[in-house]
Amino acid sequence: MPHRARLVHLPPRRGRDLCHQAFRQTLDVLRITDQALEDLCCECPRLPDLDSLVLRALDEMTLGEPQGRTRSPSHVFLVHARQAGFEGILYRASPQGFRPVGPPIRLTADETHAFSVDAGDVTVSNYRDEGADLEAYQARFHPEVRRAVGEPIRNYVSYRVAGDRPGAIIAFNYPDRATRYEAQVLAALAVTLGTVWTLGSRVAQVEEAFVYLIGALARASEVNDEVTGDHIVRVSRYCEVLARAAGYPEGEARVLAYSSQLHDVGKIHTPRELLRKPGPLTPAELALMQEHTLQGEKIIGSSPRLAMARRIAGAHHENWDGSGYPRGLRGEAIPREARLVKIVDVYDALRSPRPYKPALSHEQALEVFTVGDHRTRPRQHFDPELLRIFRDIHEEFRRIHAEIQPW
Repeated sequence: MPHRARLVHLPPRRGRDLCHQAFRQTLDVLRITDQALEDLCCECPRLPDLDSLVLRALDEMTLGEPQGRTRSPSHVFLVHARQAGFEGILYRASPQGFRPVGPPIRLTADETHAFSVDAGDVTVSNYRDEGADLEAYQARFHPEVRRAVGEPIRNYVSYRVAGDRPGAIIAFNYPDRATRYEAQVLAALAVTLGTVWTLGSRVAQVEEAFVYLIGALARASEVNDEVTGDHIVRVSRYCEVLARAAGYPEGEARVLAYSSQLHDVGKIHTPRELLRKPGPLTPAELALMQEHTLQGEKIIGSSPRLAMARRIAGAHHENWDGSGYPRGLRGEAIPREARLVKIVDVYDALRSPRPYKPALSHEQALEVFTVGDHRTRPRQHFDPELLRIFRDIHEEFRRIHAEIQPW
């Protein structure tokens, strides 16, 4: 079982220097939590990459000293609870930062090996201070950990990690001796990882429910339309493919994909007979139909998390030359995500049967995007760069449509 911390007495000046360095480094570690919170709370939330986060946090553990020396441990063992015990990854310090050593190491629930998630928060241990023989001291550590470290373990600091992934952080072989200042830094690391892991887990659950509700609202809005739920699914898939090809980061492409499902949510206020009219619309009917863009903006509201969906709903019928509706926006004044959804929406409309027209083949739809037809003028209606990208990847659209169709 782990021994309780034994404080190491240092000369006053030496203690003040270490205290200052530990405080500075603790702040650096905690800034990672701030950045992770910003990533989770923005319009396009990015779920934390746990491997990257661990490496960033570990790299902040190096405390610079005069003469180029450091107070960094040689290895850090990060352990978290599993259903049948514990699993840990050992990291080794290098000039490029900490890097993992080998595959994960598994421990059974009855193995403690210099840590215990139930034994309190902190342990500081130096073999010399405990009157232990160095060889006998090694018995405290898991055999695989000893082999991976590759040298005798002279000291360690461990700290318990709370949250959704309980476990422990154990830092081995500090220069000279491990002290309470190293424990302070390790505590900050434990708080950072525990907080972000918990937030990441909860946000992932909320995000899953959020995306489901968006899809449910989109399907409800089309109950009176002639289109099916497959249209919503296809539009979402097309959007993600086109967004990635257009250079959107992965997270933004994902948000654009699920936000695109609400592009026609305003049609919930459009009369059923108008949506299913087989013939051309009168000017009054056309004006009423076009109001679905403004109605969509009202339904979506002003939530920052739905800002992209609101821009898409309000502007996906605008044209590059300014001839669209509802505001007659032109060129780059049209939100880029709305320009992208316009291409996607037109493609799926061409490929789908309507009361007033048959479905077109992929080749026929591609011809419309090249030379136009009585309703569509590609050079005037579409963002030319996005149109070029669409033409480059059009086979992806063919594949998605073949996978998702009701007939």
